[in-house]
Amino acid sequence: NNTLTLSVDTLRPTIAVSSDVSSLKAAETASLTFTLSEASSDFTASDLSISGGTLSGFSGSSTSYSATFTPDADSTTDALISVASAAFSDSSGNSNTDGSDSNNSLTLTIDTVRPTIAVSSDVSSLKAAETASLSFSLSEASTDFTASDLTISGGTLSNWTAVSSTVYTATFTPTADSTTDALISVASAAFSDS
Repeated sequence: NNTLTLSVDTLRPTIAVSSDVSSLKAAETASLTFTLSEASSDFTASDLSISGGTLSGFSGSSTSYSATFTPDADSTTDALISVASAAFSDSSGNSNTDGSDSNNSLTLTIDTVRPTIAVSSDVSSLKAAETASLSFSLSEASTDFTASDLTISGGTLSNWTAVSSTVYTATFTPTADSTTDALISVASAAFSDS
């Protein structure tokens, strides 16, 4: 017998990380997909490097895995999901080699900082025939903040003006013949940032 055949498999597996979205806002999640070039029985969630949020629902087998990414609250720092080389292996025991491949990491743009609002008045009390100049200052620009987002009791609002995308003004006129305090407020989730 002068012939020797050796079974050779030196092909190292690789991975591609993808997402259904490229950016996330507050209360949103991303569906992640991990596609391996060869079947692996030892690829787990612990093989992933995650920053800027958390992973849940990791599942899959062979060459296809998925998970849900939830961004950190109150953050504008981009999220990074990646798989380093030598994190998992194929059935022959070859470790993955992804190195600086562009598809073994994924960056998601994050803005989970919810806008806030400060309501102020030029006066703290009103008499008959007086009005108050109100100012509404938003922490972030908004394109959907309107007078209908306000809850008003004890009077009426007029002269609604958008001074900028973060500053709005209005005039408050109290109810006639009343000693009941007025209340002007904006509920949570009434408007969003741009």
